[in-house]
Amino acid sequence: MPVPDRRSVLSLLCGSSILPLAGPVWAQGAVRQLPLTAPDGLRPNLVTVAASRFQNRDAVAVALTDPAQAALRTPNAVGNGPSFAMPDLEFANGTIEVDIAAQINGRGPPDVRGFIGIAFHIAPDISTFEAVYLRMTNGSRNVPPPPAPRNAFAVQYISFPDRYWRLLREQHPNRYEQPAPVAIETWHTLRLHIRGSQLQASVDGATVLTVGDLRFPDRAGRIGLWVDDGTTGYFRDLRVTSA
Repeated sequence: MPVPDRRSVLSLLCGSSILPLAGPVWAQGAVRQLPLTAPDGLRPNLVTVAASRFQNRDAVAVALTDPAQAALRTPNAVGNGPSFAMPDLEFANGTIEVDIAAQINGRGPPDVRGFIGIAFHIAPDISTFEAVYLRMTNGSRNVPPPPAPRNAFAVQYISFPDRYWRLLREQHPNRYEQPAPVAIETWHTLRLHIRGSQLQASVDGATVLTVGDLRFPDRAGRIGLWVDDGTTGYFRDLRVTSA
């Protein structure tokens, strides 16, 4: 019997509970700011969300549900699924900025990297989205720093379901992932500037990745506070500017 891949498993896990998404859209140039100190107003998909405190800062903690974590143990699982908590707003172009930190929670395999980031352009049925995420243990600010080639794989762009990390690495080496000055269990500010098919990602004010061929340019959709395998992600102070 064939074994379904990660995307098929996750679709089965969340398909029965999907309802159309319709967040508010606001005027061009308007700024929305959410403190993210409580789970109120966040819609989880394949994740749990709880109020937390990490490194002396109030935040929300996001981690995979038990079924979503178990799905990663199936053969051919690749990660990069729709595992995020969504605030009640829509975004197409502009800037998304949030403070993030990641902790390895012991629920994944030994090679978990602390996967945390921002999903955007999420379709109403959650069947497609784009994301930029960090692999925190691959960042140059860890002590000691990671060895090569891991140190070149700290920030990643993907689009779900068909442009996941492994495929992009094999087909387009060094195009959709780059080094980044981050560390595990450390607060950083991740900022995405998106306009049409163009994306620029920065960490703590330094540009770490540019992408010129976004999969769903100009599409209005929800934003997601995204995590993956064996990671508890901490998020606070979300700032979203519409362009």
